[in-house]
Amino acid sequence: MIPIKLTLEGFYSYQDKQVIDFTQLIQAGLFGIFGKVGSGKSSILEAISFGLYGESERLNAQDKRAYNMMNLKSDRMSIDFEFSNFNGEKYRIYREFKRNSKRFEDVKRGDAVLYHWKDDAWIPLPDLQVEKVIGLSYENFKRTIIIPQGKFKEFIELGGRDRTKMMQEIFGLDRFDLAAKTKALYSVTRQRYDHLQGQLQRYALLTQEQIEEKKVAHQAEEKQLNQLVETFKKEQELFQQLKAVKSDFDTLENSKKEVLDLEAQEVQIQTLQRELTQYEQVDKAFRSLVKEQEQISAKIVEKQEVLAKKTQELQQKQAQYTHVKEEFAQVEKQFESLEIEKTTLYELQLILSIKQTEEARKALGERLQKGKEVVVQTMSELQENQQAIVAIEQQIQALKNNRMDPMRLMAIDKWFTDWAYLQQNIQDNQTKKSQLQDEIQKGTKALEALDFVNEEDWRLYLTTKRELNQEIQRLLVQELDQLRLSQQLAHYATALKEGEACPLCGALEHPAILAATDVSTVLGELERKQEKLRQETQVLDQREREVLALVDKRQLWMVQLSEINDQAEQKQKQLLQLLDSFVWTEIEKGNKNQFEELKIQAVQINQALEQADKQLQERIKKTEGIRSNVELYKAKLAEIELDQARLEADIAAKGKQIRLLNLPTTLQQEKETITQTITAKEQQIAQVDHSYKSLMQLMQQLAPALAALETEQNSLQQTLVELTQAKETLQTQIQQLLHTFQLEDLTLVKEILAKNIAVEETRERIQAFILKLEVLRNQVKQLTAKLESVAFDPERFLVQTQRVETLDQQVKNQSTSVVRLLSEIERMEQDYKEKASLLTEFDQVEKRLKNINLLDNMFKGAGFVNYVSSIYLRNLCDSANLRFHRLTNNQLSLQLNESNEFEIIDYLNNGKSRSVKTLSGGQSFQVSLSLALALAESVQSLSKSDKNFFFIDEGFGTQDTESVNIVFETLSSLLKENRIVGIISHVDELQERIPLSLSIVKDEERGSIIRTS
Repeated sequence: MIPIKLTLEGFYSYQDKQVIDFTQLIQAGLFGIFGKVGSGKSSILEAISFGLYGESERLNAQDKRAYNMMNLKSDRMSIDFEFSNFNGEKYRIYREFKRNSKRFEDVKRGDAVLYHWKDDAWIPLPDLQVEKVIGLSYENFKRTIIIPQGKFKEFIELGGRDRTKMMQEIFGLDRFDLAAKTKALYSVTRQRYDHLQGQLQRYALLTQEQIEEKKVAHQAEEKQLNQLVETFKKEQELFQQLKAVKSDFDTLENSKKEVLDLEAQEVQIQTLQRELTQYEQVDKAFRSLVKEQEQISAKIVEKQEVLAKKTQELQQKQAQYTHVKEEFAQVEKQFESLEIEKTTLYELQLILSIKQTEEARKALGERLQKGKEVVVQTMSELQENQQAIVAIEQQIQALKNNRMDPMRLMAIDKWFTDWAYLQQNIQDNQTKKSQLQDEIQKGTKALEALDFVNEEDWRLYLTTKRELNQEIQRLLVQELDQLRLSQQLAHYATALKEGEACPLCGALEHPAILAATDVSTVLGELERKQEKLRQETQVLDQREREVLALVDKRQLWMVQLSEINDQAEQKQKQLLQLLDSFVWTEIEKGNKNQFEELKIQAVQINQALEQADKQLQERIKKTEGIRSNVELYKAKLAEIELDQARLEADIAAKGKQIRLLNLPTTLQQEKETITQTITAKEQQIAQVDHSYKSLMQLMQQLAPALAALETEQNSLQQTLVELTQAKETLQTQIQQLLHTFQLEDLTLVKEILAKNIAVEETRERIQAFILKLEVLRNQVKQLTAKLESVAFDPERFLVQTQRVETLDQQVKNQSTSVVRLLSEIERMEQDYKEKASLLTEFDQVEKRLKNINLLDNMFKGAGFVNYVSSIYLRNLCDSANLRFHRLTNNQLSLQLNESNEFEIIDYLNNGKSRSVKTLSGGQSFQVSLSLALALAESVQSLSKSDKNFFFIDEGFGTQDTESVNIVFETLSSLLKENRIVGIISHVDELQERIPLSLSIVKDEERGSIIRTS
């Protein structure tokens, strides 16, 4: 991640909008951000982290983060950060917060948008996928790119699990975590294995012999079916002949009955046919005219009703318009004289305002007099406080003259502390020395008790003893094997019988059977010797362990004793050097009591100084308050005088506007009287104005309404005339048609039309009846002629029907049996093929399951990932040591122990290891810097980016001058590696050596301000 531009506003101490353009800083390669403590340096890094991830190192979500981050003088906080990621693509994150105008502590989250620079424009992305864009989580971002204060040592102090998790995320070690994949693959394969096993259970009893038996049964059943089918065909032909004759006789009888039924309905059909003809003629001639006459009659009634309503409404509107016109004539006269009344009202309001202004001017005069008295009193109080301040300053100066230099006092105190520390060390060393000598003496006596003289003789004794025991053990085993063999042969010999086979050689004859002796006693004795020898060996091993443990302990104690003697000699030299370094003349050399008295005296003077300084600050604060009050009172008095002049000018200006009323006379009236007169005038004017406008508006509304009503009335009358004429014309046409069709009146026509006969349906019904009757008559004639010489036996037909039905059922049953056998054969053959296929697949899946199970055991848990992580971690440690050796002048080295925890190799102490927690503050910074640079290099190589960025926010204050030079040279050398490093510090020496940097200055009014230097 490479920063491009950061814009801050309302964030912590950054009140005004501040912009940091990183372009020139990045080109420089090494740059710094400097400023005093509390100026806002670290807030820049926090703004970048919070802008990207919405997380803060100082505050969490429960700490009212938004409120505490926002500047107390600001109502809005925004962070706008542009950067490029490991692929060189430009992105921009924008976050905004706003303060609730009604509740100061309520800060609402505003926009939070991630943009991507594409096609020369910022394109907003739908999600805040910052981790995906940068390739790091927040925790690893602050370990590898931006390291905030207090977090520089976090990586070396992480536990094994957390460090492994971090390495997994940064280097993508999840690709080595194959446990889940193998487990899932094993689960799928196991399911397939179980499924195949279950399927094979279905075919466990299926064989080729069963299939052949079924085929034989099928052939027998099929032969029987063919015989039944042949018989059924012959009987079926005879049955069909009898059935055809019976069908003709039944048809003839039914047709005769239907002819009789239809002939009975013939008269009714003829009547219906005549009615249909009359209905069609009347419908065609009269229906449209009758319908039109009814519609015109309905419209005439409707229009007459509307005309009556409109006539009544017109009369009402005319009466209302006449009444409103009379009222408007009366109000119009009052409205013409309204201007004079309004002028009078305005002058009364001016006079009322003049009276109120006079009262305000009088009140200001009283306030002015009182204010002058307060100013005089406050000035006197100010002079008294200024004199008190001078007296306190003189007292403070006198105390400072009598005070001892604090640095000199601290130096003496450090000398006595070092003296006590060295004496205590010498005493502790002596105690440890005595303890170690006692332990060495006890260990020597314990070794003598175990017959130990020296290690070489002891080793020779052990070797000889073990070889002897092993030879004896070998001989005992041989003898025991021989005896057990003899005992077993004797057991076989006693069990031999003539004619039975020998279990060893198989012979049936046994001419010379072994005569065995009892060896049980000898076996028991040898086994006891073997057990005794095993116990002696265990005792020998136990003595060996005890002796070696005592030898190791005695050797360790002797090494520790030597180290303590060296330390005691060194501490004694340091004690003599400390005595020579005592150069102070205020007290005797080493006189602790005199020094304690000197410290008490210094404390008393300091307390007196603090008390006096506190009094001085209180007096100064009080004086400043009084001075501020004086200035405030004077400014207020000037405002009052200005207000008085403004009020007098206002009274004069308003008096000149009075024309109709007598100003002096009206001013003598009470305010309440003038107010009542004004209220009455306002009500009168408002009433007249309202009445005039209302009546005018009403007249304007009534006039067009009257005209519209008159027009509607005329239109309705004309429509009624036209409808009446149309009705009369229709009546004439209907009378002519009645005469033509010889009908008495229109009532008879309506009765005929009311029948609503379905013409097409009725006509089709009549035609169908006539056709059916004619067809049936012809059918009866033909069948009578056909069956004139044919006979039919019902009993013979019944017998033949039963025989055919019986044969048909037998054929169906036999066919079902044949089909069932054929289906079973096909199913069994298919199952047999499926069984063979399943067995082949089962063998393959079984082999695959064994292989996957082996892989699952290999990758189970996170063992393989932890192994890969440890390799990455050791490579990281080796890379960090290249810089750590230079930073520590080859005195220290970093390594990993068996638990993958960091340790320090101390070459000044015989290359022994110790915990990283024992390092000093400066050394911790050096090792953390080396590790952080190595980690950042690994990330850079992983992302294949040309440049990488790294920010440091602590550590330089813990380094001495030489270490600062080495660190600076190390950071400068990174320029050759395309590494960009930013430094945050308050160390002036660094600022002088870095050519391009930012300075943070905190202004009391404007907050933190960023300047380029």
